[in-house]
Amino acid sequence: MRSRVVSEVWRVEARTLTVSDFFADLPERPFAFLHGEGRWLMLGDDPIAKLHAPVSDAFAFDRQGSLPPILPDLLGHATFEYGYGLDPALSGVPMLQDSLPDFELTMHRNLRLYDAENGLLYTALRSLENELGPNSNALGKGSFHARKQADSDDATAYQAKVSRIREEIANGNVYQVNLTRQETWAIQGNLGEFAQRLHRANPAPYSALVASPNWTIISSSPESFFRIDGGRIHTRPIKGTAPRGSTMEEDQRLRDELLACPKNRSELAMIVDLLRNDLTRICRVPSVRVEAFPTLESYANVHHLVAEISGELLPDQPMEAVFRALFPGGSITGCPKLAAMGLIRELESQPRCIYTGALGWCRADFRQAEFSIPIRTAWASGNELRFGVGGGVVWDSDPREEYEETLHKGRSLVQCLS
Repeated sequence: MRSRVVSEVWRVEARTLTVSDFFADLPERPFAFLHGEGRWLMLGDDPIAKLHAPVSDAFAFDRQGSLPPILPDLLGHATFEYGYGLDPALSGVPMLQDSLPDFELTMHRNLRLYDAENGLLYTALRSLENELGPNSNALGKGSFHARKQADSDDATAYQAKVSRIREEIANGNVYQVNLTRQETWAIQGNLGEFAQRLHRANPAPYSALVASPNWTIISSSPESFFRIDGGRIHTRPIKGTAPRGSTMEEDQRLRDELLACPKNRSELAMIVDLLRNDLTRICRVPSVRVEAFPTLESYANVHHLVAEISGELLPDQPMEAVFRALFPGGSITGCPKLAAMGLIRELESQPRCIYTGALGWCRADFRQAEFSIPIRTAWASGNELRFGVGGGVVWDSDPREEYEETLHKGRSLVQCLS
């Protein structure tokens, strides 16, 4: 298949911009706005091409002008359900449909890329043959309001599922399973307002607002899926959660308890081992190493335990190979991964969709990429919004505490919706 040639012109200027400046100038066309707490803010609008499969050689670029140090050619997502088609062992699992495509990477005509570290705004203008036609997004207009409609699982149902997972662990079928419940809300008004509320209430490294003609994603995720740069791939799983304290003393006590908790440390260790194994499928084996274990990160409502694993990629690893090796992320499936995913499909009544899938950007040749795991993430279609919350269940999990942990994790979303 011949690569489609993209003509691209870059310009750069010194600017001082904030996330609020970008929110104040969101386009009416479909767009993807990635606005985490790191160095880069990126806003692509007016889609001209889409990929519905991970193909690293679909486009060739004629680039001119002042190029930035990263090249986010494609912005997009994969749903959790996309992972069920990546392994033949899961091919018999029924796929549940939703308004979101299972996999979609979009190239936009206009890209604004702001380097907050150096105060530089890069802008790109693109064109290619056989472009997509113009369209508008479904962000909505007017003051934003929401009203809760339903839970996929109440406390009793969720705790019963935790007990069922513990039975499977006792039988030796799994060691850990990430269990999700979902909330459904009726909404009206501009989802951009909700996204701004969430950004103020819970600033996170991987925040995003993606608005298409038929659906919208609002994410405030703290979790990295993977980052590729300089021939290395890095992944940073989260496992272990504690609520924030109401006083400095209580908050410090909860931090210390989380760091010392044998259950949470062993849970993170299992996922680190799983990801080390996944990385050996696409990396030089001696190069795969644990960079940090564990570290503690604090957010508006919770503390998390985090690890980092990295490896040197084998030469010319295509996008498809990376997703096939790593997706879905081990921290939000469990281990063994395939057995955990089979149990997830059996126990969870609704598709997770974007929740615990992947969301981010990549260079077209996949030599640069950064994707998050979308937790603390909602998605909307029409007048309905859903979000998922969950956690890893192991043998010594307490069903009541596991349910309460989902309340802590969903607090920012619920506060901003309410």
